[in-house]
Amino acid sequence: MQYAIGGYGMKTLQLVIFVLAASFAAAASLDGEVVKVSDGDTVHVLAGKQKMKVRLDRIDAPESLQEYGKEATKHLADLILGKTVTVVYDKNDRYGRMLGIIFMDGLEVNLEMVASGNAWHYRQFDKTIAYCDAERMAREKELGLWANPSPICPQEWRRRNKKRK
Repeated sequence: MQYAIGGYGMKTLQLVIFVLAASFAAAASLDGEVVKVSDGDTVHVLAGKQKMKVRLDRIDAPESLQEYGKEATKHLADLILGKTVTVVYDKNDRYGRMLGIIFMDGLEVNLEMVASGNAWHYRQFDKTIAYCDAERMAREKELGLWANPSPICPQEWRRRNKKRK
């Protein structure tokens, strides 16, 4: 399933990119090839000769060892691995990864991960209506990780599985 900005097409995508860029104080963008998918919300993008680690903003995908983690990673890889994407970003996270929204051929990839049931909307840090709606619809349709009646969000899973010293 591809969630191309609510199915509205290229003009809407252009408007969304404009609004996104305007909403970021110092937003920038880069085009590059996705050369590695680490997990369901982290990729490596090669732009020119520079490789950058990009954390998909607004979402949180299951961890690799968590239930549905491998499926989320595969879905993201099937979508964008080896393809040219545009990353709109404005900051790095505490681990030095670029936080960005990824676009490819009219598709907002971060939103697609939520809409297909492969990631949670990170509501703690983002209130974007399209992401709230996409998660609600994925839950209602029991897509992806929502097929489990009681999925554990990645943040809770990380807390429970933290290695004790």
